[in-house]
Amino acid sequence: MLIKIFRPFWSYDVQKTEEWLASMAQKGYELIRINRLTRYFYFQHDELKVATYRIVFDKVPNQSISKGLSNFGWTKVLQSGKWVVTLNKLPLEQIRTFPDREGIVKHNKKIMYIYIGILIYIMVGLLNVIFISVIAMSVSKFGHSNVFTGSYGFIPATALGLSVILCIFTVYSLIKLNKTNKRLTGELLQRTKRNGQGTPLLQHRLSKKEEKRLKSSGQLVVKRKLGWMYAPDRLEQWLEGMEEKGYNLYCVGKTGTSFYFKRGKSRKVCYCADLQNTADTNYFNIHTDSGWACLYHSSSWSQKWVLWGQEYVPGEAKPQIYSDKLNQLKLARRIALTYSAMFLPLIILYMYNLVINIKLSTYSNLNRLQLINLILFAILILMFGSYVSRTWLYYNRLRKHHQ
Repeated sequence: MLIKIFRPFWSYDVQKTEEWLASMAQKGYELIRINRLTRYFYFQHDELKVATYRIVFDKVPNQSISKGLSNFGWTKVLQSGKWVVTLNKLPLEQIRTFPDREGIVKHNKKIMYIYIGILIYIMVGLLNVIFISVIAMSVSKFGHSNVFTGSYGFIPATALGLSVILCIFTVYSLIKLNKTNKRLTGELLQRTKRNGQGTPLLQHRLSKKEEKRLKSSGQLVVKRKLGWMYAPDRLEQWLEGMEEKGYNLYCVGKTGTSFYFKRGKSRKVCYCADLQNTADTNYFNIHTDSGWACLYHSSSWSQKWVLWGQEYVPGEAKPQIYSDKLNQLKLARRIALTYSAMFLPLIILYMYNLVINIKLSTYSNLNRLQLINLILFAILILMFGSYVSRTWLYYNRLRKHHQ
């Protein structure tokens, strides 16, 4: 018996699709084909089986599965375009190697860039429609018809409705793809913890009740560091100093500004805060294989801050995540350039508004709202200016240190 099931957004959440395929296999339905255009999955009735599915995105057509994956029980079920479905009949806890997700993460990012461009065009179009509507309504007061009335009034109304629907769909797609990429990037870290790899820095997360008890007894301390990404070397020095005092880093909050320490023994730990444009599974693989533990990674889909740590024996050479000094300087320079590109245009804009308001004050007294704006612009200029200056001071400190 052949059945087909429609799943229009299956590629937006491949992990959920994999779980669904596994549940279909347990019901006795074997996947035989996927139609990417119609979004239909085709199954034929088979014996009940427990299986683990993994979906990957492979640019090379009709490529056979690697020997390393086949040795761990992985088989290729089918390929539809660049989408490949693989299957493993071993129990999940016995599987040590999994297909790479890097292709899906990169593919999703490309789609997200396209959706962002579409969203910008939609927003500009909607603003134009609103602007034209305001003009038309003002004209209608003098006896002329509105653009939404008359024989062809349904055309702008339909265009407006379709634009709103497309805008909602685009925002939904961006949210789904971003969540999927975050989960896929975190897969490697979860497997590292489960397999017991990495360093002793990876501690098991306690229950909220146990954390609350430790906080009340003073065994768990929370410290906050705002804006540490503008001077990451200061954060590294602070964390290493806390470790020497016997405050062992337990975990980092979701926003990356809250640091939880458990009272323990003094130890030597090297920390490194790293900024990556694309932190894929290969990036995490390289550093975890070298003994580094990933203690935090930000949830941004365009750029990621990753906090690494590695314990070492006193007297030994301090481990370095980047042994080449040139790479360290390049990282510091990239951080400074990134935040300069983000904040300098805003600083110029706010300075322009500040100058305009000051010039206006020479012709007439400022009212309360204008005075508040003046103060707000000055505060924003100082705040964003401090961010930019701190990143370049960080680069200069590192350059002098290496010299």
